[in-house]
Amino acid sequence: MLNKHYDNLFEVDMDTKIVEEKLIDGKYHYSFEDTIFYVKSGGMENDKGLINEIPLEDVYVEDNKAWHVLKEKITNPVHLSVDLDYRLFKSQIHSAQHLMCTIMNTDYHAKTIMFKTGEIESEIEMGFTTLNREILNAIEKRCNECIIQDIPIIIGYPTKEEALANIWEDYGENFDWDIQLRSVSIPGIDYDLCACIHVPSLRYLHAIKFLGYEKTTRGYKISFVAGQQLLDYIQRHYDVFHEASRSLAVAQLEINESIQKLFQEKKELASSLNDYKQKYFECYAKELCNIPELYFFHEFDGFDVKSFQQLCSIITNQYEKGFIGLLKLDDKCHVVVAKNKALPIQANEIFKEIASKFELKGGGNPGISQGGGNYSTDLITYCINKINQLNGQ
Repeated sequence: MLNKHYDNLFEVDMDTKIVEEKLIDGKYHYSFEDTIFYVKSGGMENDKGLINEIPLEDVYVEDNKAWHVLKEKITNPVHLSVDLDYRLFKSQIHSAQHLMCTIMNTDYHAKTIMFKTGEIESEIEMGFTTLNREILNAIEKRCNECIIQDIPIIIGYPTKEEALANIWEDYGENFDWDIQLRSVSIPGIDYDLCACIHVPSLRYLHAIKFLGYEKTTRGYKISFVAGQQLLDYIQRHYDVFHEASRSLAVAQLEINESIQKLFQEKKELASSLNDYKQKYFECYAKELCNIPELYFFHEFDGFDVKSFQQLCSIITNQYEKGFIGLLKLDDKCHVVVAKNKALPIQANEIFKEIASKFELKGGGNPGISQGGGNYSTDLITYCINKINQLNGQ
């Protein structure tokens, strides 16, 4: 359904009358004598706006009529008001797609596969056999040179013969040439059949910036920004850099250098922390092992599992001791059974015995075995009794 009001991007207000009304699932669906609201098609989303100051919920075509969905009931007269900022935003992206896709089609024989308008950045997928940053930069430069020239974008209603004389793309055998045709052309660059809303000329695009690309199974997906989306993208990134520069107390252009310095300082601090942690654990292990018994039990708290394992390793490597250690983790726990290699006991057999009784998950070897499960005083009592048994008490 072609609507010639779409030919003028800036036609955003209209007075009309209700032709038909339907109530569906608590919402009011209206068909009007005329409309300026764009209905989603051709990769372009619906317009947004107000009808009698009520926000438009949705607009769709059914039975060759445009239906407008509202939460509230309205009566004649009806005033339609389109959100121009949003319409301009999506029209800039769509017109930019026409420009860049045609240049890629004609200069690089890359067929258009898909295009998508996003809120933050947009995408096109093109049938390139190869693509690199140098090619992308050349396309971007050509696009922006065309924008500077402010080439007009012309809407037309050609006959089939006129259309076929200008388009190069094969529309296929199933294309209905008997319908009213609508063409969009950028003289000297592009001519295509399209029913979408476009900007009047290329200067409305401001500029096009390709952000990146990635290989797909069909070609290459290219992300880009143009028009207001480009300005929003720059502002969003500037705000992030500004906040980062304030947090780091450096100029924006010095952010990267400052971050690298912080990473280096963090690395050095981590190394120092590990040295102090090692010394602390050695002292802690010495205190724990300053007992006459070969085997002991100890309950630990306030460690993470990795630090707990580090302490256990120091105990068994530096002292001829065997022990059962339990690290309390709220209502859970981590149990380690470990021994110095000079002792005859099998840590994995002892752990298996404890794990079987208290449903612990884990395992290990004769030197050290470990796992986790639920914390309980019965588990502690059992471990203490096991240590007493190993000490012959």
